[in-house]
Amino acid sequence: TVFHVVWGLVVGRTGGRADVVFGSVLAGRMQGMAGEGRAVGMFINTLPVRMDVGSVEVRALVKRVHGELAELLQYEQASLSQAQRCSGVGGVLFSALLNYRHSVVEEREIEDSGIEWLGSYVRTNYPLTLMVDDFGSEFGLTVQSDRRIDADRVLGYVRTALGGVVGALESASETGVSGL
Repeated sequence: TVFHVVWGLVVGRTGGRADVVFGSVLAGRMQGMAGEGRAVGMFINTLPVRMDVGSVEVRALVKRVHGELAELLQYEQASLSQAQRCSGVGGVLFSALLNYRHSVVEEREIEDSGIEWLGSYVRTNYPLTLMVDDFGSEFGLTVQSDRRIDADRVLGYVRTALGGVVGALESASETGVSGL
């Protein structure tokens, strides 16, 4: 939830908007479905998250977004094209994406399997993507962007917003998002 709020703030501030929409990658198996254990595939889906990041207190925004993300899970198997049709937006629904990944991989598991890890390369067709890797005890942040957008600068914005949101939550203050 915190990373969704942070990404909403960054997308809103860089786009000059208080009402933002960005995509969020969902696992597609959280609610379960009949026969899913026998199905082949990853069931990954992307759905829009709409967020008002205007003048609101940080804690209230985090609480609201948490509830909205929980509601979104009931639609995790809906297609992005269906979400596009339901939105009523004629053009592109969003051009920024958040991908929160549980990335805990035991090195021992790879070694014991006899598989040699050669590496990986992640790409996206969205002009701006934040990937959050949850390693269990720490997070990794990666921004990918169209070459016209400075990914390092956007990553700096993410780190600044993250520090502000976490600081406001830790201090239990009534800090507004406009003060971050």
